[in-house]
Amino acid sequence: MKAALRFTRVALALMALGAVSLWTNGVGSAAATGTVKISIGDPCGETNSLDPVNQPGNECSVMVNQVYNRLLDKDSAFRVHPELAESFTHNADATQWTFRLRKGVKFHDGHELTSKDVVWTFKRLLDPASKSEGAAQLAFLDPNGITGPDPYTVIFKLPKPVAELPGLITIKNTWIIPDGKTEAELKLKGDGTGPFMAVNFQPKQTPHVFVRNPNYWESGRPKADRLEFYTIAENNTTTAAIRSGQVDLAEQVDFASVPALQKDPNIKLLKSGPSTTLLLVMWTDTPPFKDIRVRQAFKKVIDRKKIVDTIWLGYGVIGDDNPIQPISPFAWRKQVPARDVAGAKKLLTEAGYGPNKPLKVDLYTTDNLPGQVQIAQLFKAMAADAGVQVNVIVGPASEYWDNVWLKQPFVVSAHVARPPAEAIGLSFRSNSKYPETHWFHKDFDALLDKAVTTVDDAQRLKLYRQLEQTISERGGDVFEGAYFTVAAIRKNCSGYTPHVQIARFDTRDLTCTK
Repeated sequence: MKAALRFTRVALALMALGAVSLWTNGVGSAAATGTVKISIGDPCGETNSLDPVNQPGNECSVMVNQVYNRLLDKDSAFRVHPELAESFTHNADATQWTFRLRKGVKFHDGHELTSKDVVWTFKRLLDPASKSEGAAQLAFLDPNGITGPDPYTVIFKLPKPVAELPGLITIKNTWIIPDGKTEAELKLKGDGTGPFMAVNFQPKQTPHVFVRNPNYWESGRPKADRLEFYTIAENNTTTAAIRSGQVDLAEQVDFASVPALQKDPNIKLLKSGPSTTLLLVMWTDTPPFKDIRVRQAFKKVIDRKKIVDTIWLGYGVIGDDNPIQPISPFAWRKQVPARDVAGAKKLLTEAGYGPNKPLKVDLYTTDNLPGQVQIAQLFKAMAADAGVQVNVIVGPASEYWDNVWLKQPFVVSAHVARPPAEAIGLSFRSNSKYPETHWFHKDFDALLDKAVTTVDDAQRLKLYRQLEQTISERGGDVFEGAYFTVAAIRKNCSGYTPHVQIARFDTRDLTCTK
C-alpha cells in the first residue's frame, strides 16, 4: 500500500509538472524558446519573495539570484571577485574602503546603476525597520559612513578596521536594489541588474518563470531565454522528474538515487565540495538543554562517521558541533573526539537522569534536504544507548521552516557553507534574526566583533577558532557535518556548476539543446 501511494504521489506530481509545461509553452515549443526547466527544494512558502532583504529558505535565494547582482561575487573557495564593482581599495588601517562601480549597467526598469542604489541597499539592510536577517552580519558597518561622493564611487567608513570587508559584505542579502525601493515594490516584481526578469511571480505558485534580460551588462549572458523553476519537496519526485526529462536540471538529488542516475545515459551528475550542513539545534536557555551537561552528552553520544557513511553514502564530511568543519583551514581542531557513550551517561547521571528517570525529548524534522529525517532517526538510536528517549516528529516540508524551525526547542536544521565570520554571525549573535540555539551572550558578541575588526590575519584566525571552540564545547549545535551537493543535469544541457553555497544558484551560462 505504501509503495502504491508513493507511486501515485510521484505520478501526480509529474503529471502536474507536464501540464504546467504544456500550458505555459505550448506543445513542443520549448525548443523554440530556449526554455530550461529546473527543480529546486527547500520551499519558502508565503515568505518567498523577490526582495533580497530576507531569504529564510533556498527557494527564496534561488529567486533573487536570477534578478540581481552584488558589488562582488564569491567562488566556492570564498574568494571574492568584482561584479557590479570594477575595483576596490582600502586605506592603510582598513577603516575606509572605496568601490568603483561599472558604468552603463541598467536595472530592469531602465535606469542606470549609480552609487545611490548601493548606498540605499546597505543602509536599508542596516535599518532596524527593515528587520533584515543581514543586519546582524553587517553590524560592523556604520550606516552614516556609507556614502556615494559621485555616481560611480561608494565609500564605506568604518568605526574600526575590517580587513575582510569584501567577503563580509558579499552575503545573500546584499544584492543591489534601486534607490528608494521598498519591500512592497520588490516582493512580487523585483528590480535588479541581473540576468533574468521575473514574469507574474507568485510566492507559492509554480513554475516561477524568468525571461532573459535583453539589456544584461555581461556580454553573451545569460545563455537561456527562459527559466522555469519547480519547487519539489520530495526526493523521489525530483529523481523521477529528471529521469523522465520533465526537468532539465535538478538542483539537488538524494544520495540514494545516485547509483541509478549514474547508470542513466541521459543524465550527468555534478558534485560540489562540502556544501550544506545538517545539524541538531537546542535552545540553550530552555530545559533540559539549559543544562550544559545535557548538551555535552548529546555531542558525545553521536556517531559522526556513521551519519556520513549511512545517510550521505560517503558524500560528505563530519562536523564538530560548530559551523566550521574539521577539514577547513579555519577549524579550531582537526580531530574530533570519538563517540563516548560512557561519557554521555556520566554527564546525564550528573544532570539527574538515569534508568529510573530517563531523559525524554521531542526532536522535530522534515523530509526536505538529504538526510533530514534519517539524521533524527539515527540520533534517536544513538541516544538510546545512553538511556535517552527521543521522540522523532516528522512534519511536512512545506510548513517546516515557517511553523517548526525557530519555534520548537530541538529541531534538525541546515545551513549553507560560509566562512567563519559570516557563519558564526548568522545565528549566534544576540541580535540574530535566526537565533536557533538562543545563544544570547554579550561577551561572545564582543569577541566576534573583535575578530571581525582585527587586521592581523593570524590574530583574527585565532579569535575565530576561539569562538568555534566555545560553540563546540558549550553551544547548542550537534554535528554540523556538510554534504556534497550532487546536482543532476540532462546530457543535452551544460553551463551549470553547483556552488558550495547552494543558495548561490548561478544560471548565467546554463543552456540546453533540444
